[in-house]
Amino acid sequence: MRILDRHILRECGLSSALATTAFMFVLVAGNILQQVIGAVAAGRVDPWQALQLVGLLFPTVIPYALPMGVLTGILMTFGRMGAEGEITAMKSAGLSLWRVAMPVWLALGLILPLCLWLNLDAGPTSEAHFQEIVVGSATRNPAAVIVPGKLNQQFKGLLIKAGEKEGDVLKDFWLWQVDAQGSVYESLYASEAKLIATFDTKGAPILRVTLKEPRVTRHDWVPRPDAKSAAHSLAMGTVLEFPREDPGKVAFVKRLRMMTAGDLWQAMETGWQVTLNATEAERAKERTVLKTQLMFRVATAVSMLSLALLAVPLAVSVGRSEVNVNAALALAVSLGYYVLTSAASWVKTPSFHPEVLVLLPNVVLIGLAVVLMRRAVRY
Repeated sequence: MRILDRHILRECGLSSALATTAFMFVLVAGNILQQVIGAVAAGRVDPWQALQLVGLLFPTVIPYALPMGVLTGILMTFGRMGAEGEITAMKSAGLSLWRVAMPVWLALGLILPLCLWLNLDAGPTSEAHFQEIVVGSATRNPAAVIVPGKLNQQFKGLLIKAGEKEGDVLKDFWLWQVDAQGSVYESLYASEAKLIATFDTKGAPILRVTLKEPRVTRHDWVPRPDAKSAAHSLAMGTVLEFPREDPGKVAFVKRLRMMTAGDLWQAMETGWQVTLNATEAERAKERTVLKTQLMFRVATAVSMLSLALLAVPLAVSVGRSEVNVNAALALAVSLGYYVLTSAASWVKTPSFHPEVLVLLPNVVLIGLAVVLMRRAVRY
């Protein structure tokens, strides 16, 4: 029996590792193309920081790649065993399917704490560090966040657009100051602008913008670059300075997905985004959102085990050894699970208890696994 257990564990472990690696490659490659390469091309990060960003992507994608990889690996192993008659031979020798699959389930139970740590701590911490590097680079070189030809809205109360960029110098620079309603009340054009993050005499961080040939107009009218007006040269000098907190801050905001389990618990007690004069209903709604996020991560970690429970009878029932069939089946099951879990997390009403609803897909998977196992044992 020990030889058989080791054989099954080795087969499932190897298949799961290969499948998990493949899923990780797909997820990491997508993020590299979408975020890292874009940041390098825009000049927001240097090559060394880009390597750091790539490394930080892995802890964020493993919690999603591992359950799919384990599901695929078990489907491949038990599917092959069923197709080649090994399961039938084991049953003839007096071994039940429960006994054959038990070592795999126990091994995954031992890995479950690692999945919880990845979901509750390592993943959010890596995501936060990822954003800190990107935003930190933008703080050191604010011009890096300006993509030529696109409207930038990352500076509070300002809209910025540049035609071209050469290093830290922006050309054909436009700046519009807007009020709380988003209406433009002052506009500026300069042939060149250089943005520098620095500090004032009191040590407070400020953003300094050095302008070449600035032209400013007040009220609603946005001037053309060739417009002539005395107000253009008198209303504003060649150097602008304003605090980076207000209105020119390029802020790092710790979003929900970047908060560890400890951060979420603390936010439940002290508040997260609600104001001091918020009503009890608003506070309850925020606590529900935080609890749901916490339980969503727990559910995602537990999904590795619940999907593994379902994979064994599903593989035996299908009885196919082809890799593409098992991979497609794993993707379909995983997609269904994540759709149900995400749908439950969309519920924001505290009375519906979304923090409990996100656990229901795991309960459904386990219940379905028990039913299919009983059926597979009989036949």
